[in-house]
Amino acid sequence: MNESGSKQTIVITKSMTASDVAAQLGCPAGEVILYLLRQGIVCTRNKILPENLVKELARHFGVAFEVKQEDSPIESLVEKSVSGESRAPIVVVIGHVDHGKTTLLDYIRKSRVAQREKGGITQHLGAYKVNTAQGEVVFLDTPGHEAFMLMRARGVKVADIAVLVVAADDGVMPQTVEAIKHAQEAKVPLVVALNKIDKVDSKRIQDVKNQLSRHGVMLEEWGGDVLCIPLSAKTGVGVDKLIETLPVFGALLELKATKEGPGVGYILESKIEKGRGAVSTVVLQHGTLKLGDHVIVGGVTGRVNAMVDAAGRPIDHVGPSDPAKVAGFDELAPVGEVLKVISLAEYKKLRSNKGQRLVSETIGAETREDVPNILLKVDTNSSKEALVLAIEKLAKQQQQEVNIIQVGIGVITESDVLFAAETHATIYGFCVKPEIHVQVFAKRHGVQIKSFFVIYHLLDDLKERLEKMRKPKLVEKKIGEAIVRKVFNIKGQVIAGCYVKTGRMVRGHKVVIMRDNQEIGHGIIQTLQREKRAIKEAAAGFECGFIVDGFNDFAENDRIECISEEMSSSPK
Repeated sequence: MNESGSKQTIVITKSMTASDVAAQLGCPAGEVILYLLRQGIVCTRNKILPENLVKELARHFGVAFEVKQEDSPIESLVEKSVSGESRAPIVVVIGHVDHGKTTLLDYIRKSRVAQREKGGITQHLGAYKVNTAQGEVVFLDTPGHEAFMLMRARGVKVADIAVLVVAADDGVMPQTVEAIKHAQEAKVPLVVALNKIDKVDSKRIQDVKNQLSRHGVMLEEWGGDVLCIPLSAKTGVGVDKLIETLPVFGALLELKATKEGPGVGYILESKIEKGRGAVSTVVLQHGTLKLGDHVIVGGVTGRVNAMVDAAGRPIDHVGPSDPAKVAGFDELAPVGEVLKVISLAEYKKLRSNKGQRLVSETIGAETREDVPNILLKVDTNSSKEALVLAIEKLAKQQQQEVNIIQVGIGVITESDVLFAAETHATIYGFCVKPEIHVQVFAKRHGVQIKSFFVIYHLLDDLKERLEKMRKPKLVEKKIGEAIVRKVFNIKGQVIAGCYVKTGRMVRGHKVVIMRDNQEIGHGIIQTLQREKRAIKEAAAGFECGFIVDGFNDFAENDRIECISEEMSSSPK
């Protein structure tokens, strides 16, 4: 309820970000982010929130809500474009890490993209147009590392056909299952590319096909509707058949698009480029995008001042199914959102109603002494989302906290160093490096900068740091068990005469005394003897006598458990 007492309602739609929710709640986005942080949810302004979480936020802020189902601008255009012209199919290549997705595209494009990728894995969503004898095909190459789940999901969302690459030697793996699920949820037809057949025999190939059937992928040869093409991306065997199949498959889908009119498409990637500002990779679904056009993506506006095609050549317009890199956005465009061309009047109105958003987002500004404080600088919007999610997952696995002070996109600057110095944070750069003068500046201010180009290298470094900071815990472990056979009272001292049944009894160790399966006391073995001779420990199969400091009420048949106490820093 707002201050005036009038009823306020939030309308819940698909793909609402934290900023969208905050705007409807009438509060700063930082307030929403802070509430979610207190619930253990790491969130950024552009993170899409699930419906149940939006409802919870509405309840917390005392606002009524209603759920509204609505088609996206692209879905509406698809229905209206049945009479349009044929367009090239957009094909997303999905599958588990290292199963050969980029190598397959590399073979098709006759380029060396796979070798240029750091660590041998693709970490950004790329779009490439390929000319074949049967027609044009647009390929989307999606990252395989598990942290880039959101990027893979977006790749499927925009695609007409999904090529599921499965390595015959590995078979169906966790991200294979996830990719199948994304394709099924998006209702995108599948083609299976059974890769690395040069490494296995025919029996193994049948085993992998069996695995696919267990996950709902029914191949044509088994009465289903999914085509399976065995191939080797390394040698090229079977790749031509795949290339010939995709344009034919696209023709059967009767893909249409309206080339006239303002362009509508998806943002695949966003990043800051030196000298060009905020740029985005765009693939259009309908209409035409031209130099000088004014556009809007979510709440981000822009004027197209430069465009290049997939090969890096300057272009002045782009049509349906064509990927392009576009410059001229006022700020980073949210990845996965719809791009629309708008009029100059709309553009001016939108710009006058909002201020410029910061590229950096402060997530948890308070410094913590008991956990790592980190400032993240990354190259793209998708990297930002993926990295924050991956760090959140790592923290849960390690049962420790990581305090992300700020997340920013672009090169590491002196301002970042000063902020890190004030908050006692370490700067982690992903696919960005500081210039020499910034490194010198950081050293002068005692700020550590760590740059990585492979996500799991960054996570490994952070994991090692968490392990070093973990406070050791006292862990008790049972190392032996003895049975009391006789009790002696010599000069006021009670001695338990025992038979060591298992393990060993050790002088100086803790013991727990059990009677009828109930603990009746505990203490420390003060003296330990065998045949009137002092010993350090007694092993299984031997008799011994000992005095326990802290307990003397022994009885025959009591069970004595010897406990070892060790310091451990491993999580439970």
